Amino acid sequence: MKQKKILYLALLLLGFCFLLAAWFLPTSDSMGGMLTGMGSGLLALGISRLLLLRQQAKHPEQYRQNEIAANDERNVAIRRRAQAISGEVLQWGILAAAWFSIGLDAPLWVTLLATGLFLAKSLLELYLMIRYEREM
Repeated sequence: MKQKKILYLALLLLGFCFLLAAWFLPTSDSMGGMLTGMGSGLLALGISRLLLLRQQAKHPEQYRQNEIAANDERNVAIRRRAQAISGEVLQWGILAAAWFSIGLDAPLWVTLLATGLFLAKSLLELYLMIRYEREM
């Protein structure tokens, strides 16, 4: 618990340093935007995780009950099914974006990137199906 707290404090401090660097160092607009985005993200992550650790320390029985519910067989099956369906929707959305980019006369690399992502997801899905069939 203490190691996690130190890690989240370090993330919080690093995010704050990125924000300060973005505001006070003479950088380009894109570099300043990148530092601001990373700093804000790390700062928010550190704060939220520290608050979560504090909540866990105050109410350990509620935390244990939530862990049991999260690892329940039914909840795991529901979560996996939702992830599978969302992956399918995302896959076909990427393919639709590729077709849309053709219609908008976008650069060829945009269409090829979207098609490559579709193909990579399909191949990963095939590989995982074969792997899981062998394991089960």
